[in-house]
Amino acid sequence: MPEPSFLGIGKAQWDLINSFANWFAAFGSFAAAGVALYIANRGATPSARVMVGTYQVITPGTKGPFPSYVMFRITNSGDRPIRVTQIGWKVGIWRKRYAVQTYDQTQSSPLPVELSHGQEALWLVPFSGADEPWPEYFARKLLLPGWRISLWSLRAQFHTSVGHTFVAKLDHSLVKDLREACEKVKHEG
Repeated sequence: MPEPSFLGIGKAQWDLINSFANWFAAFGSFAAAGVALYIANRGATPSARVMVGTYQVITPGTKGPFPSYVMFRITNSGDRPIRVTQIGWKVGIWRKRYAVQTYDQTQSSPLPVELSHGQEALWLVPFSGADEPWPEYFARKLLLPGWRISLWSLRAQFHTSVGHTFVAKLDHSLVKDLREACEKVKHEG
């Protein structure tokens, strides 16, 4: 009995062609699973806009000079909520040093704070201190003796409850204030 054929192709050849269908189906299933995992996990990393700089608080009915503050600000720009547990500093290139920053609790968000999409929190650190201004104290305790490299590598940090840390470069006004404080402390000491 002759071998059955379809479109001039025999049964043995059709069996060979159909064996590739399983490979293509397996590859398609693997690719679909990979895409599904990518879509599910792309929002898993928290996302936020952060900034740190020098600001003055102007109260209606008061005359200047107005008090200066270091302001830490974070805005949740992701789809998932984030919980900020601490703010602080990182300085150094090879031998890094870390510091936790205290703040004025009456004018700042409480810590820890939970932020949904679009919500923001801010913390104010007053320049005026009981013994010495904050920039000079900060320069003496964290930036000296190699203050130029320390100031170049200085970053503000926002720590979250899931272990993610948002890092912010300082704005130019704060860098200028800290540079002046370093020079003043260096000449005094």
